[in-house]
Amino acid sequence: MRITILCENSVGRAIPAIGEHGFACWIELDDKHYLVDSGQGLGIIKNAQVLNLPLNQLSGAVISHGHYDHVGGLDQVLRHVDDLEVFAHPGIFAERYSQGHRTLRFLGIPQRRELLETLGARFTFTPGFQQIAANLYVTGAIPRVNDFEQGDANLVQRNSDGQFEPDPFDDDMAVVINSTKGLVVVLGCAHAGIINTLDYACQQFNRDEVYAVVGGTHLGPVSAEQFNRTLLELKRFNIQKIGVSHCTGQPRAALLGNEFGKRFFYGSVGAVLEID
Repeated sequence: MRITILCENSVGRAIPAIGEHGFACWIELDDKHYLVDSGQGLGIIKNAQVLNLPLNQLSGAVISHGHYDHVGGLDQVLRHVDDLEVFAHPGIFAERYSQGHRTLRFLGIPQRRELLETLGARFTFTPGFQQIAANLYVTGAIPRVNDFEQGDANLVQRNSDGQFEPDPFDDDMAVVINSTKGLVVVLGCAHAGIINTLDYACQQFNRDEVYAVVGGTHLGPVSAEQFNRTLLELKRFNIQKIGVSHCTGQPRAALLGNEFGKRFFYGSVGAVLEID
């Protein structure tokens, strides 16, 4: 099993790749290839070429949630395959925004579903935990069960009455690989909370440990109190590899690196996690 970071805010080594605000990673599992997210579309094709990742050999794709910086490159990927099964929660096409004091910025998927389907996307909606291939699973909607992981008040969606309300991120989901060394959890942004996500993944397999965590943790914008509580809670999973990306932010990534030591790596473009 091999996971390669394909799109991320930064490029971590001397390769002619592109960094962008967004996330995508490539999973090689049992001679098959799966894409998790697609960034916002600035670098995915270039980076796939630089990293020798064959887009035309994809077996499937997963959308972690319906934000432009995770789905914006999907239309480009689809132009490199005949058709592609895309696993996602049915709520990914919600009308989403970032709402400031005097600003309103659209954050949803840039392309209409009809366009993506015309280009070859075959959506398989996964509202609940589901196996999508041998040893490969998606969580579906993640229950919010703890009292400290809070969402972003400025992230909103338009409801049926046309009013803005806090985005519940019902569509936020993670990918779980049942590897030979233990559970590997791939996060998009973890809007449901990284601890909620890991707890839910462990419950599905009746386990209490996670071998590896890769991806966006959404710890960048949270309060110091929430971050410190998250650090404390992470210790109980006995994580052996943690590679954070994107919405973790570099200051919080540095703190995680200090906490996890040699078990930590930064999940920038080109970073690889390989498990025998």
